[in-house]
Amino acid sequence: MDPIKAQVSELLNKQMDRQDFLKHVGIGLVAMTGLSAALRFASMQSKHSASGYGSAAYGGTGDGKQATPLKKDV
Repeated sequence: MDPIKAQVSELLNKQMDRQDFLKHVGIGLVAMTGLSAALRFASMQSKHSASGYGSAAYGGTGDGKQATPLKKDV
């Protein structure tokens, strides 16, 4: 059996009062929302770092094209 399924089964079969139940539910909610927030923060950071000026190697436009040089007045 999957270790997570075994742990959930053990938790569901455990005798507990209301206070213990609320503790387990609260810890579970904090764990889920904390993981979700961390993943959201990580994905937001990778999006910001992958676009904008300087995101391509050695600066440039990021689409493989080089910037056009400025024309000199003669």
